[in-house]
Amino acid sequence: MKRYTYGICLVLLLLAGCVFLEGIDQPTTAKAGEELTITMHNRIDVADGGRSNVRLIIGFLAPKSWAATANSNITFTTTSYGNGKMVPVPSSVSPGSGLSWSEALKNRFGMGGNYMTDELEWVVFWTEQAYNVPQGVKENIDVTIVTKPGPENMQFKTGYFLGTSSEGLSDVFGSNNVYKCQFKDCFTITDGTGDVIDFCNPQIAAVAPGMATDNDLLTISFDPDVVPTPLNGVGNIYFCAKGYTTDGQVLENCAQTESSLLKEYTGNKSAFTFWPRAYFNMQEGQTLEKIEYFFTDASGTVKVGFSNTANPFVYTFKCQ
Repeated sequence: MKRYTYGICLVLLLLAGCVFLEGIDQPTTAKAGEELTITMHNRIDVADGGRSNVRLIIGFLAPKSWAATANSNITFTTTSYGNGKMVPVPSSVSPGSGLSWSEALKNRFGMGGNYMTDELEWVVFWTEQAYNVPQGVKENIDVTIVTKPGPENMQFKTGYFLGTSSEGLSDVFGSNNVYKCQFKDCFTITDGTGDVIDFCNPQIAAVAPGMATDNDLLTISFDPDVVPTPLNGVGNIYFCAKGYTTDGQVLENCAQTESSLLKEYTGNKSAFTFWPRAYFNMQEGQTLEKIEYFFTDASGTVKVGFSNTANPFVYTFKCQ
């Protein structure tokens, strides 16, 4: 486990006074469908008269496909107040804005620089019981999150929030004193199904349909406006691909010709529609498992791949 000052934005809303998100213990990657354990190390300092009937709240950013509210077990330990469990915050509870906690965190802190944010959500828990905490309390609180990633391969930027139910998202004591929110770099889920779902980077390429066989027409589009690429300003852009068959053969078609030229369709966007079996000159009995592809200039030397790198985009064929 590597200790981070992390960011699945943990909502540790406990007491009035200052809260501190001291660090996060989390593995660098996790496997799809297997339990993932994260430990948050937190500290509170109650210095303004104490609070009654207050709960500790934690929240973290997760893909909706994880159904993390239902698939997470969250507990906490303290030095003076014992140990306990945390439960989901009801959607009817608001931090004072009229929004639910999940909506309020998205509205206040955003989604950590992730893309396709409609597929991500803030998951918010609080202590099962409320506490009376007098002035002068200084307490260390460790929160352990055990959650289960969904079945897909993916990467996303995590985020955590820490605070207290009594203060909500108030800035009356100064911004970022009664709550803490932090985001981190990409966290990767491996050994799952399908191609990598990339929330971390702009979507330069898109494939339609999302599920197809090698006997279906595919349209692969290129959008140079989402982020600068080495192909910015290039007039003609070409499709360059390798096809991998189920019997282990590699079929390549990377010629920069009229038959591989992307066609403009909206603004600077362009697209290439093809029939995989014909494009790779496949023989009867051959079946494609996946293709790897780039976008290139007319020379074929300038390439743009996955996440705007030299690694290829990957599309895996699958039936519905």
